[in-house]
Amino acid sequence: MNSSNRTLFENSKYRLYSIYENVYLKSKDDLDEKEDVFVTSVYGDPDSGLISSGNNYIAVAGCGITIHFLTDRDSYELGTDPENILWTEGIYQSDEEDFNFVRFTAYTEENKIRVHRLDVFERKVEIL
Repeated sequence: MNSSNRTLFENSKYRLYSIYENVYLKSKDDLDEKEDVFVTSVYGDPDSGLISSGNNYIAVAGCGITIHFLTDRDSYELGTDPENILWTEGIYQSDEEDFNFVRFTAYTEENKIRVHRLDVFERKVEIL
């Protein structure tokens, strides 16, 4: 493994990793035959990432949030506009919530660090 590779998340089926600003997904099925899938590029390198329980989507934190769906490979980003960047870190999924929510920390407009919750399918962020 290249020394610039950084594992962001791993489960029994996948390994999510970054090489500098680029994030890739490696399937553990037939390791020799499948190429790694490019997920996203994160300005300033990704902070953290996860693969949802049920392996439905990937969430990557850093400069904004990137959501990448494993079923259709559709993606979207929040907080990456250069005029209004949301620096995020520590993304995780709580066992106490539905699988469509992820949590992360980020600064508010009042410059206070708070936990935020994103409804992945509705694309709505709330500060907790």
